[in-house]
Order: sequence, then structure tokens, then C-alpha cells
Amino acid sequence: MEITTQPIHPTPEKATFTADRPALDEISAVRQLITCGALSPEQAIDSRLTIMDESRRCRCLIVRFESGGWAVKQGTTAETGESIRQEAMVYQALKPTTFAHHLPEFLSYDEDRGLLVIEYVVGESPREAYTAERERRAAIAVSIGAALARLHRIDGDLGLMPKPAPPILRCGYPTPASVEFHSRASLQIIQAIQSNEALMSVLNSVRAQWTPEVITHNDLRGDNIIIRESGEPVFIDWEMGGPGDRRWDIAGLLAERLVWWLTDPDFWVPNNPSETANEAAAIGMKEIREFSHSFLGSYLTNFSGTLDLGRAGLSGLMTWCAARLVQFAIENTHQRSVPLATSRQLLQIAANIRLNPDVAARTFFGLALNDVND
Repeated sequence: MEITTQPIHPTPEKATFTADRPALDEISAVRQLITCGALSPEQAIDSRLTIMDESRRCRCLIVRFESGGWAVKQGTTAETGESIRQEAMVYQALKPTTFAHHLPEFLSYDEDRGLLVIEYVVGESPREAYTAERERRAAIAVSIGAALARLHRIDGDLGLMPKPAPPILRCGYPTPASVEFHSRASLQIIQAIQSNEALMSVLNSVRAQWTPEVITHNDLRGDNIIIRESGEPVFIDWEMGGPGDRRWDIAGLLAERLVWWLTDPDFWVPNNPSETANEAAAIGMKEIREFSHSFLGSYLTNFSGTLDLGRAGLSGLMTWCAARLVQFAIENTHQRSVPLATSRQLLQIAANIRLNPDVAARTFFGLALNDVND
């Protein structure tokens, strides 16, 4: 058995949270896989078995054996422990639905130890597939739209508690407790948001419209989607899943394309001497529009209904995209002392979208008012 590890930086809460339950390590991860029937005792001591530490906010060990693989997760604080428990509840609730094949296989959840075991999905992220040929990019966008519509079509709340509007929507009204955990860069960005009427309007509008009426991922972005070799998308990391507003899921995938375009230098570097930087950037913008048409078209077809964009039709969806850009701008400031220029650029784009939503829909996403049903 080969074990490759990466350093774990414990938080002050970790000792308190794990005092009454053993912390996840390589041996306990293998034992849990044997207990739930994923591994046999013979496989557990086979030299082909590998374990990799992929811990970030929570403890996460990836166990691989030949073509199979599993992720064993455990919270390291009270907050992340509850997140793992919520993720397990979502997997269990979605397992009998038509959306199940867009999930990693759920194997087990040990309530006493807070251990979640799911399939480790092998594939590529949508961003990795972004450089593929046009036909394949379009096919992936169509499959993601169809899968998301399938999720949003599920009847009922599946016994899951409704999700409140994301805390990011209240970032313009920080509390003393929330400020304590912001970096210096985050505080500067929050000050910029507070001083901008358009940005405050974006956040207030989305928070007021928030309606938890369908099952949502609630943190949907490229990092949380894996494309299998077959082309089927698998949605992962369901710590925030549950009844939410589907516009947050949709806007997240649209807004993220703008973030990729803005932050990826490949979009701004000419491919040949005769091409200018603006021409190179225009190619990236064209790919955003292609994704938007394929993704939204597939979503609407498979949802079998209108998008119900809320206030002012397509302009309403643009407001949600602007809110997601604000979220991405703040996330780019975590653990920084000075904001990156891209954070301020994202805020400027979000403000411009709020002021000119129809122009933004055409310019960024190639959409006009009659492209999407209200």
C-alpha cells in the first residue's frame, strides 16, 4: 500500500471537535472502506492500493485501487462536521431520484465518527474541457444544462431543510463577528461594495427575491462538476445542497465563464503575430456566448417550462449573475492583504450589469429578451 500525504494545518477548533471521536487517518479510512464493503481485507494490504490526502476545509482522503476509487471525508471543526453531515443527507435524499446518475455513488455515512464515504469520480473539470474542440464544448454545455434541469425538476423537498439566502448577499452589512474572519483585502472589497449603489442594489434585490422552491446544489461552479469519459456530468460537494433558488445555480455557471475569461491569460494572448490582444479576447467572449446558448437552451428544453426569471425577465437573470460576480470577487480576496486587480474588475462588471442588464445579456452572453421565456 502506497501512502502519499500532504501537510495538514489544524485549526484551533480541531482539537475540540475531535476530542470525542477519532480523527480520520489512512488506517481508519481503509477500515471504513472494508466495513462498508468497498474493499476486501486482501485488497487493503495490496501494493496497488494508494491513499492521497486532498484535505482543505475538511479532512479528505482519496483511496484508489486499480480503476476504482473512494473519497472518505470528515469535518475538522463543528462547522465542517455539520457540512459533511448535510452532504450525506443530500446524497441519501437524491439517491432514489432520476438525478442519481449525476452523483458520485454514495456508500456510507457513520454518524458517530462523522465519516462520509462516496465514489471518487474520475474525469475532467469543465474548465479543463474548455480548451476542447467546439463540438465537444457544446456537448458538455448541453449535458450540464440537462442535468441541472433534471435536478430542479425533482418534486418536493425530499425531507431537506430550505436553504436561506447565501450570507454573501449580506456582505454589504457586515457584523462584528463576520468582520473578524475577513482578510484585509476582503474588508477593502466590502468597503467598495458598500460605497457603490449599484452593487448594493444587486445584493439587496437578489436577497429579496430568494425563493427556496426546488432542490439546488447552491454552490454550483466548475470545481464542483466532473465530466466522465462518457460525457456525463457529475455534481460533487453537496455541503450546501437542499431547497434553494434555482437562479443561483444557473447564474453561477454563467458568471463563472466571465471570471475564467477575465482571469485566464490565454484569452488575452494572441495566437499569431497578426492577431491583437482585443481579437484574442473576442474569441474568448464568443466561447462564453456559445456556452450560454447551449447550456440555457438545454436547460429550458429539459426543464419543460419557463425559466421564470422573476423581475423584468432576462434582466432579472443578469442581476443574479452580477451577484455571483460579487461573490467571486470576494472569494478572490481570502487570505490576501491587498485585493487583486481582478476582484475590482469583477465588481465593476457586476455594477455595469446592474446598470445595463440588457446590454450585458447581449454583449457577454449573446442573449436577447426573446431568447429566454419569462
